[in-house]
Formats: sequence, C-alpha cells, structure tokens
Amino acid sequence: MENADILSRLARGGDQKENEELQIVYRKFVVFSVAEKRYALPAEEVKEISFDNQVYYVPFLPPYIRGYANRHGAPFTVLDVQMLFDGTLLETSTLLILNIPNDQLALLISDVEEIIKIPVNEIHSITSSDDSSRYFTEAITVKEHETFILNILTLLERLEHDIERI
Repeated sequence: MENADILSRLARGGDQKENEELQIVYRKFVVFSVAEKRYALPAEEVKEISFDNQVYYVPFLPPYIRGYANRHGAPFTVLDVQMLFDGTLLETSTLLILNIPNDQLALLISDVEEIIKIPVNEIHSITSSDDSSRYFTEAITVKEHETFILNILTLLERLEHDIERI
C-alpha cells in the first residue's frame, strides 16, 4: 500500500470493515464444568483457580455449603453448585475463587474448560420464569453447546437467606 493510500484512508476514517471490527465489544468468560454440566462466569468475577484444596467441614449449615477453605490465610466459604442444583455432592478439590468485594466465596468445580472472549452480541438473555433459572441471567454458545452464565448475586442472596434461617 502506498503512503498516499494510507494517508487517504486515515483522512476518511479507514475502511467500513476496519471500523466495524474496531466497534465489536467482547466479554471474557471462564468456562468450567461441574460434573457433566458446563457453566461460565465473567472473567472479572474470578480471582483464582485453585487445585488440591482442603475443605473444612462446618456443621449445621445447608448441605450445599461444604465448609471453608484457607486461601492465603483467609477463609473462603465453599459452595457446591452440584449439591445446590442436583442434590448430589461433588467429589473434587478444585476451587474457583471468586472476586467479590467484601465477600470471600469459592465454588467447588470439576475442571476449568477454557477462558474465552465472546462478542457481546452473541450473549443470550434467559427469560424463563423457572425457579432454577434465577441463578442464570445469560447464556453463551461454546463449542456448539449452550453454556449458562452463573449469576453470583443470586447465589449470594440464597446463601444469606439460608444462613439467616439457621
């Protein structure tokens, strides 16, 4: 490309295709599995992925609260998403440490599948009125599979509600 062509493109703002590519907004997600099911979280809500953790049982809590894990000298409440949704314990020691202001929460997961960037226009809203769908507000398609995005605020509300009842 000649200098005159480059200057001409700069003067008129580039090609239409170049402008469209610059305007695409992406969101980054951490895709993980819990047993056979896949879920996602916005990457900014994940602080750390931690393997081989000791979870310390605490009695008299709802069964989906598996206990606490010590991460860098701080206790993190460990939630078992499989127990919450399916009623069966997940046997693993892998934690997804969440990045939540003023809270220390970790999810018990089977594995991290991938970290991906998705164009915002490919994120689907969930409009179901089903009780379990309140834990999900959006979904994405990853490798031809519909993957639900967990709503951490709803999990926190459920946790607070259940602990207040104790």
